[in-house]
Amino acid sequence: MFEYRRYLLMCAIWATIKVPKEILINGQVIPLGSYCQQVVPPCGCESEANVVRFHCPDEYSMLLMVTDTDSSLYVSYYADSELGWVPRFEISDLAKIEFDAYSFWPKTFLSDLLDSMGVTNVSAIEFRDRRSETVVTTRDIYDKYGNLIGTTVTTESDDDDSIDNVNATWQFSSVPGLTSFKFASDIEELPESIFEAFDTLTTLNLCLNVIHLPDKLLSSVSSSLQTLTIQNPNMLRFQPPLLRELKQLRNLTIELTDNQYGHGNQLQPHLFSSMRQLEEVYLSRATSHVDRKMFRNSTKLQLIKIKGNENLDTLPSGLFKDQSNLTVLDISCNSLSILRDEVFYGLNNLHILDLSDNRLTALSSKIFAPLTSLNLLLINRNSLTALSPSTFSAVSSLNFIDMRGTQFYGSKLAIEYEALVCFNSDTCQYKSENWSCDPNCICWVQRMTRELIIDCRGSRLNEFPALPHTSLVQTVLKVANNSLTQLPDPNEVLGYSNVSVLLLANNQLTTLGAGTQLPGNLSHLDVRNNQITVFNTDFITYLEQDNNTMTMTLSGNPVNCDCSAIPLLTFIRAQPQRVQDIGELQCTRQNKPFQQMEVIDLCPSYVLLISCIVGVIIIVVCLISVVYLMYQQELKIWLYNNNLCLWWVSEEELDKDKTYDAFISYSHKDEELIAKLLPKLENGPHPFRVCLHGRDWLVGDCIPEQIVRTVDDSKRVIIILSQHFIDSVWARMEFRIAYQATLQDKRKRIIIILYKELENMDGIDSELKAYLKLNTYLKWGDPLFWSKLCYAMPHNRRVLKGQKKHAGPLV
Repeated sequence: MFEYRRYLLMCAIWATIKVPKEILINGQVIPLGSYCQQVVPPCGCESEANVVRFHCPDEYSMLLMVTDTDSSLYVSYYADSELGWVPRFEISDLAKIEFDAYSFWPKTFLSDLLDSMGVTNVSAIEFRDRRSETVVTTRDIYDKYGNLIGTTVTTESDDDDSIDNVNATWQFSSVPGLTSFKFASDIEELPESIFEAFDTLTTLNLCLNVIHLPDKLLSSVSSSLQTLTIQNPNMLRFQPPLLRELKQLRNLTIELTDNQYGHGNQLQPHLFSSMRQLEEVYLSRATSHVDRKMFRNSTKLQLIKIKGNENLDTLPSGLFKDQSNLTVLDISCNSLSILRDEVFYGLNNLHILDLSDNRLTALSSKIFAPLTSLNLLLINRNSLTALSPSTFSAVSSLNFIDMRGTQFYGSKLAIEYEALVCFNSDTCQYKSENWSCDPNCICWVQRMTRELIIDCRGSRLNEFPALPHTSLVQTVLKVANNSLTQLPDPNEVLGYSNVSVLLLANNQLTTLGAGTQLPGNLSHLDVRNNQITVFNTDFITYLEQDNNTMTMTLSGNPVNCDCSAIPLLTFIRAQPQRVQDIGELQCTRQNKPFQQMEVIDLCPSYVLLISCIVGVIIIVVCLISVVYLMYQQELKIWLYNNNLCLWWVSEEELDKDKTYDAFISYSHKDEELIAKLLPKLENGPHPFRVCLHGRDWLVGDCIPEQIVRTVDDSKRVIIILSQHFIDSVWARMEFRIAYQATLQDKRKRIIIILYKELENMDGIDSELKAYLKLNTYLKWGDPLFWSKLCYAMPHNRRVLKGQKKHAGPLV
């Protein structure tokens, strides 16, 4: 424990500083070589090489050493006495002062010692104390040396309370320029406000012995801290809020220094999730379990190291699904025995993967498939005994594999063909089929992927070569660096339809035409550095087909960034992952990345035309809306009368089970009007079924019951309102029943026709009087009477459609 505490308490405050080359002594700039000439007896001075040593042999109290290499001052002070005897040197412009005070008097403060020596203008101070009861630094030193940018405090003690007497908040609250801080203590509880004044801190190293860190411990440095290191001997507990506030944190290290392989310690499941600026994470002997949501939404991570965790035997699927920017993943020195196929899903930009020193016994043939950019793979010192031939086949970018310390056994080399000629480490000449290769090309079969490779690069070809006829379904055709001007017809070039990868970079192609000129199972097309100015609509339409997943590289072409480029821009915005060099695609004239262009940049006239059309449409819609709102009723009547847009003015067949379209309620004294209405209604262009009490009622039946039954069985009730109607008891009853039915159905079913002028308004029932005030009515003799009446009648959509061709306007 003592050795650990000694190491831990050596941790300190530190900073990088600029080193001056001279020192100021007694107001004069003195080169180090002339320093000894300024020493006053009885003290002495020795100078050798770049080191000047000052000592007072009579006192045996101080050793002062100045070095030229870093312009630093070293003071070793042994006396348990006051400071009155210390000579005054007026030393300034030092990069660093280092005090090794083995036995300071308890009441002696560092600032007093510096004042006695005349030390001013110091960039950094290192201080070591070996007595637990000593207050090593005080706030006044930082008040006096406001330009101090770095401080190192190292305390070595056997006493567990050595740091307890130091109020760090009080000590360091007056260091406004401090950017880097390293704090060491073996105390078991850390004050939450200890860093409350460190608003400029960018680097923090905590060497602690605490088990729990307060949630608000780092809130004061949340806007400045970029690098955080937490070193702890054994267990460590803290919640995600401790880190969530660190909006600028880029580098994070958690290390349990004395915890052997992370025994018993588990980090919170969401500990590093949603840390948007985090770029590097180091976890050393820190956990025995990793949750699948550990790094969720931390999309800027570029490096992750999870090492030295003996109890960590697996990683969950989807752990790195949001880390598309990760380039280095080190999960070595754990106990991983099984890796699922989906564990590396999302790491398409990973360059280095270290799986060494684990317990892996097998690797799936699909395990590395998502790692399309992997260059370096370390799987040395595992328990692998065999590998599938296709384990690395999907990683075409892989350059180096370290498998040292792997004990393969029982593997046999199968050589099936006598005339086997090796071209390189993974490709062999295929002799099993009789096919010929164009003399301008080199052909071979890649055994692991079962692909026919045809390499015709730099062969001065003006047209596509004839391709070998083979049973292999995938062909990689490399015809870059030639003089090809157009794509062939797949039916004219033998074997062209089997091409799955077509590499056409550095040719003279001017167009790609329609998709019919491309092989049907093409998965990748490379047309970089050709003369293509327009990717026409037919080609873009081919790309947008549902079953088309072909990827492309298009950069280096003189693309015209005009109206013709709008389809390409639309496609790239919708499916950017399919254009692999999207960031390198440039516009010819604008000299601007194509993906940064907007439609208005490509085609200002097109945008202007669309804007004008949209503007006109908006104006027309507004005018139509105003006209409709002002003349809605008249418009519908006119349309209905002229058999136009009947789908709009016809009502739904809500009353399709009713027998009559209308029941006419009238006084028998107004039968002359009925004689005029009835023929028009029953025999007009839109014939209606009309009920009259004098014609359609059953003789001898109860009149009130017939009124109720007829109103209920009619879609409309036409009231012939006259003085005779008001004077008729039965007529008024018919209105009341119709009015109650209207209220119950919540539909306008009553049509009132005012016939002649009313002589006595006092005789009108209250319901009828209220209805007349709240609703419109027809007036006999109105020029539009018949049009309004027919519009107010039920609209049968099916009947209207059948009569539309034959019916004329109602007159």
